[in-house]
Amino acid sequence: MAKFVGTTQEFHHFIGPRIRNLVNLAAASHRKRRAGICEDCGEKAELQSAHVHGRGRRTIIEAVLDQYKTGENLLSCDLEQVEKQILDGHLPIEETFKFLCHPCHVAYDASQPRVKKKGHVGIKTKPEKSLGNDEFRKLGRIRLWAVRPQNACSQILSAFFVLEKQDGAVTLSTLRDYCTNTLKLNGFDGKYASMKTDAGNSYGKVFFDDGVVVNLWPEVRRETDLYFNTPSLTGN
Repeated sequence: MAKFVGTTQEFHHFIGPRIRNLVNLAAASHRKRRAGICEDCGEKAELQSAHVHGRGRRTIIEAVLDQYKTGENLLSCDLEQVEKQILDGHLPIEETFKFLCHPCHVAYDASQPRVKKKGHVGIKTKPEKSLGNDEFRKLGRIRLWAVRPQNACSQILSAFFVLEKQDGAVTLSTLRDYCTNTLKLNGFDGKYASMKTDAGNSYGKVFFDDGVVVNLWPEVRRETDLYFNTPSLTGN
């Protein structure tokens, strides 16, 4: 009997990737039944699984974990039992997921309202305002990154697209874990921070986040749609 003792964040970090894969497998058969027809626009395309607003994977996981808190922000639980409860919490699948083409998926995520949760702003996949023409001065770099797959910025963007395709919303912790442990990319935090601003010698404004969920600025999304074919992620 495998037992987990630790914080909620440690559960997400160490157990979360396995849960994500199991949830994706559970949704896959339902997605295939749609034969490529998007639920929203009705067009045929490669479909992605989008968690219904309010029924995100982290929300379901944390609802299950709440019953195993032992005080001082620690959890103690049987992993097999918790895993089953989390998977059961995603049922019925058709009430937990929407199966959408990529443009509809992005639009659906962007429509999610801001919510406050445990002292911080929750999921916010849409920027608060459109920025002026003096912003995004380094946008032209994306075209160069697209043909340089070993470039750190290219790898971080590619990782973002892989995780977005797998899971819809991309969390900062998941992106960091993928880049650090799968791609073996050193110094993720500094490189990511440099991809959030046009200031000084930064890489340029690409990402924005609310401390939890990461997304691309609309201006960047349009540029990556033009130039960025996700490269093979082989690490450094």
